[in-house]
Amino acid sequence: MTAIWKYELAITDEQTVSVPGGARPLSVAEQHGKLCMWAVVTPAKWEHQQTVRVSIYGTGNPIPGRGPSGNFLGTVVMGSGLVWHVFVG
Repeated sequence: MTAIWKYELAITDEQTVSVPGGARPLSVAEQHGKLCMWAVVTPAKWEHQQTVRVSIYGTGNPIPGRGPSGNFLGTVVMGSGLVWHVFVG
């Protein structure tokens, strides 16, 4: 069985999220004041869990190194007016 699961993200430069093996991140958005990521998962593959690296950069904030790493997942404009650009991989 395949499903779509939601993961709450911390608003920090780098983090890892544990997901079932083969999970595929779909999108990011604000929900109830929280930054969230949705991913297609196969729950039965949880025993083969993997970690997904998530990088979050604010508009105008410096990006360490040579720039964003990973694939662009989306830009989220929070109700507070802050804007986050999210990359995974």
